[in-house]
Amino acid sequence: MKRLIATAAFVLAVPTLASAQNADHQYRGQGYFFFGLGTRTSPGSSRLGVIEHLGFGGEGFLYKGFGVGVEAGYVHWGPYADQAWIGSGDASYHFRRSAPRGGVDPFVLIGVTGYFPASEGRGAPAGNFGGGVNIWVRERAALRLEARDHVNPGNANGWPGTHYVSFRIGMTFR
Repeated sequence: MKRLIATAAFVLAVPTLASAQNADHQYRGQGYFFFGLGTRTSPGSSRLGVIEHLGFGGEGFLYKGFGVGVEAGYVHWGPYADQAWIGSGDASYHFRRSAPRGGVDPFVLIGVTGYFPASEGRGAPAGNFGGGVNIWVRERAALRLEARDHVNPGNANGWPGTHYVSFRIGMTFR
C-alpha cells in the first residue's frame, strides 16, 4: 500500500515540477525581412532622392541582449534609377530580447556596410547605425519598425559623405 501511495504522489508531483520551469525562454537568434522607404542626402546637392529598400537578415545573441547579425538587401533610388546591392555586418543590443506575445523589444545597432552598384562602378565601404522596435504579435512573430542610416564616409578629395536614411517595416521571427 505504501508503494502505491508513493507512486501516486510521484505521478501527481511531476506536473507540478514541470510547471515550475522557467517560462521566460531565452531565444538564441532571430531572422527578419523588411521593406523601407527613405531618402539620400548628398553634400552640395539640394535634391533629395527617394530610396526603396528591400532585404532580409538575421541575428544571433551572444550574451543577454548583445548580438551580431548580417543583412543583405537591394536598394533603388533617385531620378536616374540608381541601384545597388547592400551587405551589412552589425552588432546590436535588444533591451527585451525575450519579450512575450504582446510585448515590445526595443533595439539599437551599429555596423559596417558594403555597397555594390548594380550597373557600373566599384563597391564602397560604409557604416550604418539605427534602432527600432519589435512588437511581438505572436509568440514567434513580430512587427518590425526600424530607422537606419547608411553613411558613406566620403572620398579622398575631402568631400563629406552621403547618408542613405530609410524607415523600414517588416517581420521578425524567432
